[in-house]
Amino acid sequence: MDETKIKALLESDINNGIIHGGVVLMGNMQQDLLAVCCGYTTPKHDVPMDLNTVIDCASTTKVTVAITALLICHQRGLVDFDAPFTKYLPEYTASLQVPITVRALANHVSGFVDPPGQQRPYFDEEGTVMLNKVLTLPPTCPPTDVCHYACWNYIILALLIENIVKCPLDEFAQHKIFQPLGMSRSSLGAPLPTLRPEELAQTMTTERPGQISDFVARRIFDAGHRTANAGLFTCANDFAKLLRCYLKHGELNNGKALFTKRQFDEIAPDRNKHFDGYRNFGWAIYEQYLADSLFGTTLFHSGWSGQTIAFNVESQRFAIVLTTRCGDYELAKRHRFDIVNSLL
Repeated sequence: MDETKIKALLESDINNGIIHGGVVLMGNMQQDLLAVCCGYTTPKHDVPMDLNTVIDCASTTKVTVAITALLICHQRGLVDFDAPFTKYLPEYTASLQVPITVRALANHVSGFVDPPGQQRPYFDEEGTVMLNKVLTLPPTCPPTDVCHYACWNYIILALLIENIVKCPLDEFAQHKIFQPLGMSRSSLGAPLPTLRPEELAQTMTTERPGQISDFVARRIFDAGHRTANAGLFTCANDFAKLLRCYLKHGELNNGKALFTKRQFDEIAPDRNKHFDGYRNFGWAIYEQYLADSLFGTTLFHSGWSGQTIAFNVESQRFAIVLTTRCGDYELAKRHRFDIVNSLL
C-alpha cells in the first residue's frame, strides 16, 4: 500500500464517520521512509492532524511505559520477572492459591481477568477506592496458559514499578524513558503543560482535547495516582524514537542504553503459540488482523481509541498509525492493520 492508497483509506474512514483524522509514519533504524497525515484532531474538523499532534494513546501505554520500565528495572537488577509479584508489592493483601509472577502479570496470564459482559470487579467511580480494591481483591481465576487481556494486570504493575523505582510512575517515565529518547512531547497522565490546545487531539468519550479516554485510567489519574493500563500522551514522531530504540535492543544514540539485548530477548516475538491475542510481555505477537507473513517477527499493540504501533525484527522497520476514532471499533482496527501489514 503506497502513500496514495493509505491517504485514500484514511479519507474514506473520515468520510464514513469512523475517524476524524489520522497519521501514519513508517521507518527503519536510520530514517523515516513514509509519512501520511490526513483529517483533523477533533470533531470540529478545524485543526489538521500532523506527525507532532499529541494524542491520548490508550492501551499502548502498557508496552511503551510499563514494559519499557520493567526492562529498565531488570537491566539494573531491580526485578526478577519470575519472582512472585507480591515480593515487590507487599501492600497486596488478598489470599492467592498459587504465587503469581511478575511475568504472568505482564503476559496477561495471571488470572486477573475481567469477567466478560460484567463490570470490572475493581471498578469504582473514585480512583483511590479503585486502587484499594486492586490491592485487596483476589484474581477471578487461576493463572492460565492462554492470554486473557485485562487492564487489571497493568494497574498492579504500575503500583509494583513505583515500589521498585521509589518514585511516581509518571516521573520515572519522564526522566528515564521520554527524556533519554528525546520524546519531548510525551507524558503520562496528562499532556505537557507547554502544549497548546491546537497541538492536542481529542479521543472518544472525552469533552476536549488532551483528556484520557479510558474510564479507569482517567479516574485513577484524576485522584492523584498513576496507572499503566492507559494514560500515555504522545505523537507519531515521538513513538518513532521509542520503536527505533526497541529495534536497537535498547540502545540510545549517545552510546548509552535503556536496556540490553538480554532484556529484549525476554519480549522477542516467536511462533510458540498461535491464537488471537497471543502476547509476550504485553507486546502482541498474533491476532486475527495481522498478516500471517508477519507472525513471529513482529511485535505490536493497539489502543481502543484508534492507535496501532508495530515493529518487525527481520525487516528492521516500524509502523505507526494514530487516529482519532469516532466510529466502528473493529473496522477501524482492521483498516489500521491493513496499513501496518502493507508497510512491514
